[in-house]
Amino acid sequence: MITDQVIREIYKVNKRPPKDLNDLNLPEALYNLRQYHNMTLDNEDLTKAEVIINDLEEYSPFRRFLVRSLHAILEFDKMVAFVFRNHILFLGKNDAQVRVHFKPEEDDEDEEDDRSWLRKLFGRK
Repeated sequence: MITDQVIREIYKVNKRPPKDLNDLNLPEALYNLRQYHNMTLDNEDLTKAEVIINDLEEYSPFRRFLVRSLHAILEFDKMVAFVFRNHILFLGKNDAQVRVHFKPEEDDEDEEDDRSWLRKLFGRK
């Protein structure tokens, strides 16, 4: 089960992208998700590649992402987590479930938070 403590630990451990994108083992993750998620990799060169989740709507901000922006890919019993700097995209291994967790802001108690969730996602202040 993926608890809040597990999610905090994921963000803590995976603060930076890997030095070598091959360490992500992306082909294995796509293979494990193929039964319930129609996902494609648009380029063989991982530094330029983009993953496209064809099941999601065309205008979903989670439909496509650059491989170079991934910090980690983690497999759990029922989910595969694609870890980014500000969010985690969870895809079900046994169903077509897609969940997104946004990283909580740690030091915004003094600031007034008027940013939209899209601005939080893409990390702009």
